[in-house]
Amino acid sequence: MAPMKGLTVFVADLRKCRSHEEEERRVNKELANIRVKFKEHSLNSYNRKKYVCKLMYMSLLGYDVNFGHKEAVELANSAKYSEKQIGYLAVSLLINEDSGFMRSVLVSLRRDIHDTNEFNVCLALCAITNVPTREIAEALTEDILMQLLSPASSIFVKKKASLCLLRLFRRFPEQTRARTWAARVIPYMGHRDIGVTLSVTSLATALAQQFPEEMRKAASFAIRRLKSLVIDREFSVDYVYYKVPAPWLQIKLLRLLQYFAAPSSPELRSQLLSILRHIIDVSQDVPRELQQMNAQYSILFEAINLGIHLDIDQGLMHESAMLLGRFITSRETNVRYLGLETMSHLAAYIDSLAPLKRYQGVIIQSLRDRDVSVRRRALDLLYSMCDVDSAKPIVSELLRHMATADLALREEMALKVAILTEKYATEYSWYVDVMMRLVSLAGDHMGDEVWHRIVQVILGNEELQLYACKISLQTLKAPVCHESAFKVSAYVLGEFGHLIANASDSAPIDQLKALQSKMSATSLPARAVALTTIAKFINLFPEIKNLCLRVLDRYRNALDAELQQRACEYYALATVESQDLLPTVLEEMPPFPERQSALMSRLLKQEGNTEDQRTWIPGGRDINRKHRAQNSSQQDLQEDAPESSFSGAPKESEQAATDPAAALTPEEQERIAKSRKHYARLLWENDGILYDGDEIQVGLMAQYKPPAGRVGVFLGNKSAAAIYEISVHAFVKQSETKSADCSALEVQLSSNQSPLPESLMPMAQTRIYFDVKCKHMSSTPPTLRISYTLAGAPSVLELQLPVTAAHFMDPVTITVNDFFARWKQLGEAAVGGESQAVLKTPFLSSGTEAIQWLRSVVGGMGFALIQGADPVPDNLVAVGIATTEDGRFGCLLRVEPKVSHRMTRVTIRATNETLAKVVATNIGMVFASR
Repeated sequence: MAPMKGLTVFVADLRKCRSHEEEERRVNKELANIRVKFKEHSLNSYNRKKYVCKLMYMSLLGYDVNFGHKEAVELANSAKYSEKQIGYLAVSLLINEDSGFMRSVLVSLRRDIHDTNEFNVCLALCAITNVPTREIAEALTEDILMQLLSPASSIFVKKKASLCLLRLFRRFPEQTRARTWAARVIPYMGHRDIGVTLSVTSLATALAQQFPEEMRKAASFAIRRLKSLVIDREFSVDYVYYKVPAPWLQIKLLRLLQYFAAPSSPELRSQLLSILRHIIDVSQDVPRELQQMNAQYSILFEAINLGIHLDIDQGLMHESAMLLGRFITSRETNVRYLGLETMSHLAAYIDSLAPLKRYQGVIIQSLRDRDVSVRRRALDLLYSMCDVDSAKPIVSELLRHMATADLALREEMALKVAILTEKYATEYSWYVDVMMRLVSLAGDHMGDEVWHRIVQVILGNEELQLYACKISLQTLKAPVCHESAFKVSAYVLGEFGHLIANASDSAPIDQLKALQSKMSATSLPARAVALTTIAKFINLFPEIKNLCLRVLDRYRNALDAELQQRACEYYALATVESQDLLPTVLEEMPPFPERQSALMSRLLKQEGNTEDQRTWIPGGRDINRKHRAQNSSQQDLQEDAPESSFSGAPKESEQAATDPAAALTPEEQERIAKSRKHYARLLWENDGILYDGDEIQVGLMAQYKPPAGRVGVFLGNKSAAAIYEISVHAFVKQSETKSADCSALEVQLSSNQSPLPESLMPMAQTRIYFDVKCKHMSSTPPTLRISYTLAGAPSVLELQLPVTAAHFMDPVTITVNDFFARWKQLGEAAVGGESQAVLKTPFLSSGTEAIQWLRSVVGGMGFALIQGADPVPDNLVAVGIATTEDGRFGCLLRVEPKVSHRMTRVTIRATNETLAKVVATNIGMVFASR
């Protein structure tokens, strides 16, 4: 793009301004000038670009630019690349996502996405990524997906399309309907270009977090690609970063695998273990260059995280612990950070914490690190590795460090100390001492959940109550008492103060005086708790009732409504004549029911949401194991399940047993309906597509010379990766009710058939031929079984071959009189059979075209039409002879369409009952697929 003199001068003027006021005057002057220019109808392309660029620059400086949107959209709609580039850039910077102009931009985006110029396509994809809207996600997701999947798209476009889909999916997951197309992007993880693989892997990682079942095959692709990079060393030198092959891709693949369970296939499991061991072995040598060290260690940490998640080798985990111990003492801040974080992950899963406890001193020292992020990771690690044996020293160190800890870290530290103290307390006195010290040190940085939880624990444990009362009274008598400690002490004395009332320094009057001494300096909520305690003192200690009533009476005139209401109600309860009302209302609180700690819920909420979800929770081995157990109950990432079990022809027994619509998803129903159409079409045509899936396409070409035939099966690879271990078999299934059918049709591999290739590259095709013989009449078509391996994942596909007894039919021409004589004879004879059906044929509304299609179908099924045999012109009369090795069988057909009712009656009479049923079934399927 050529430089614009006016824009250059404007930028120079702004840089020369010595004050903000001077800059603002210059901007306002330019804005006024641009407004005037935009009102002129003679504005040429150069000036429009220049003024829009000025508006973008002013917007970047922070000034409010609320006009020029129309001009930006006009530039985006231009056919010139230079204008379109500035237009889309202005749309991204100036126009809000909710603006009405985005509808006009949507039209331009749709046009440019389908442009033959890849630069225009990339401009549109970049604009969508920068300004995604709900309407764009709904309207253009399929178009963007086609750019990724299309063989005609360049590598550059594929990379941008995958990243654009990732952006739309993260912003509007429902509008993108990603579940329907998630599995279709998996083969592109095996693309020959590493850049495409890298961008598609980012998309696959996001999809795997939401749709693990649909994306389960991505794991085998990831393992295969990692093996080629790490073990086989297959990569382009363009993607080698300081002697490390494609480090970003390795990291993304290792992270993707953390969203799946360990592979069930022994081969994949062995490959994955060898990859992890190779990465760990390579990292034993310390790189000399900083960039190589960063890349190598980043891969190593992700590999260790994957090994921890899969838990496929305890020896590997102990070896990882020794490596991490070296990293947490590194001089590099980034290495220490990653080492502490990965060790936290390891502590949440490893069976024995002994390998980690040897580094406990180093981890405690990390709490004093200069970098706050390292201190936070050290806190996570201490929380994760704490157990009954190490609880006291770890809690003691955390309490000692809390006084000097950062304010941002103090709340999280207090929550974790409270959880650890409750979880691993073996002495009641230790629990109470720690918790009271905790609320005194960090009360300002904790919510009410902490002191609420302390009260719940004390109420639920009788052994704690006496000691808690003593500590509570000491806390109130201390010179300084934090408000949270005041609340705990007041609540505990109100419930259990009678337990220490007989001690010399803990008399009821001493408890009341201690409470009053701190009450005036506390907040309104704390005073409300204290008023409740005083009311309970009236019930517990009648000897100080008058003193308590004076306190309540003083607060009956409080300005705060809550305090006033409590004081009035408690005073009324204490002065009522009834002797049973006060003890009943103010009786001791019962223990709280067992439930999940509110502290744990609060801590889990504090975990920040990142782009990629965490597969583990800091601390709590029990929580992580429970989460892992839930995931293990789901389907493993690798199963020997067929890609599709669809049979081209519907089976009556299956349809009667289950409702396919209830058992299948809408996408599967659509795919099966499409395949049924392919099958039905091949019942009257000899070549066409039999199956069209996401990974493979199966075509068919047949030639018949009754009673023999030759069927060619064409197998095409639609995925972006090579297909291996291809096997194609055709056979007739044994049926319990039709045991003779298995020998009626003979299907054998052609004698001159060459062996199938070991692999089938993307977009390549192979073929295989079968010889078919019809020995006698059968109603069971052969089954075609195709098995193959794609990216290490075996798949099996079973289809019904459209080869029936009706395919061995030859057309025969006879006179009208002979036809009706034979028709009558077959209707009265004891041999042979008749099959009649009335079928819905809504396509008859198309008139002449529909009748002509009926004629084509009848002719394609091997019948000869008898012209003028029926007085109704639209009715069809046809004759054919089916030939088997057992003999020849005549077949007469009458088709009587009723256009007004959109119904058609089909009647078949044949010298063989099975032949009549097969022809009737075939015609029914063809009509249903129309």
